[in-house]
Amino acid sequence: MVGHLTLIVQTARHRYAVRRDDVLDIKLVTSAADLQTDDAQGRPYVGIELGPLLDPSDQSSLTRRRALVVPLHRQLVALLADKVESFHEHARIEALPALLAAQLRQPWAIGAFVLDSDLIIQLDLRAVAQTVLAAQLNER
Repeated sequence: MVGHLTLIVQTARHRYAVRRDDVLDIKLVTSAADLQTDDAQGRPYVGIELGPLLDPSDQSSLTRRRALVVPLHRQLVALLADKVESFHEHARIEALPALLAAQLRQPWAIGAFVLDSDLIIQLDLRAVAQTVLAAQLNER
């Protein structure tokens, strides 16, 4: 799993890795109103905090956030995080063994690697966004 540009996404408490290819855009969001409009193609945004979605105790106090915009169907899912950085080195991301992956509640974690002595979990951001969109549609 080498060769793809990786983004390091920082929430209030954790860092995660995601493939840059899964993200349409990275927007600066200063308030919830920033996600109340449609994009240039008329697609609405569905916004959600990434930190609490993955860990309920991962609550951010920042008002200026980054939205990782993932396109799905005719909507855009905006996953809010505190900070997003590009990781240009050729990180060797190891896939999760099938036995471990089968025990996860959600199929979001797909790999891991060590960066600055921290274990960074790689997320399938499209799978996260699909779950968010499905939950939003079920609430209607």
